[in-house]
Amino acid sequence: MGFLRKLHKWLGLIVGLQVVLWSISGLIFAWLDHHQVSAEHSVREPERTVLPRAPALVEPANWLSTSGEGEILEIRLATLLDQWVWRVQTTIGVSLRSVATGEPLVLNENLVRELAQRRYVGDGRVSSIEFHPTTTLETRDAAATWEARFDDERQTTLYFAADDGRLVEARNSTWRVFDFFWMLHTMDYRGRDNFNNPLVITVGFAALWLSLSGLLLLLRSFRREDFAFLTRWAAGG
Repeated sequence: MGFLRKLHKWLGLIVGLQVVLWSISGLIFAWLDHHQVSAEHSVREPERTVLPRAPALVEPANWLSTSGEGEILEIRLATLLDQWVWRVQTTIGVSLRSVATGEPLVLNENLVRELAQRRYVGDGRVSSIEFHPTTTLETRDAAATWEARFDDERQTTLYFAADDGRLVEARNSTWRVFDFFWMLHTMDYRGRDNFNNPLVITVGFAALWLSLSGLLLLLRSFRREDFAFLTRWAAGG
């Protein structure tokens, strides 16, 4: 029982610290404004672009045989800023092609800057444009993206998919505070979103063991004389 008490004490200290972190992070979640966390007030819906009704098209049949982009799932006309493009979705991914030439259209810094300025709401200006070839902590599983960072007080950052220019995520300083405490809450210090990671499962089992061992220690702490008043009460005295 001495070893059990010592183990219960030290394990209780470790699990107790995590319980405190769970409580603090839960309080932060309730305190932060979810509208600010999502940065929804910093992003506007894309405006409808007025384009020629009959653009000069190079039909997909003219370049499909040389695309080498995997099995075609969908080809449709789309808009990118002020121009028509072919949006091609294959088993490999998504790509854009010029409707006028059929040539692949790749996003560059100038296009991303224009996209960011059109989607942003606020008094800041684009301070930097950066390409990320792989997913980042702020975009999670969004693959390759372009990052457009603004110099406003909330450090608003817009992320656009590198394949077709769609807005992937909008982040700001409030979200980054939220995400830090979200990491502490999920105990996923790498990906942030995995509730089934081994660490949180281990702490969960440790908390269960603490409850059971604590109940056992509580029962063992009582002596027969502690219940003497029940005997007297049953005897009517």
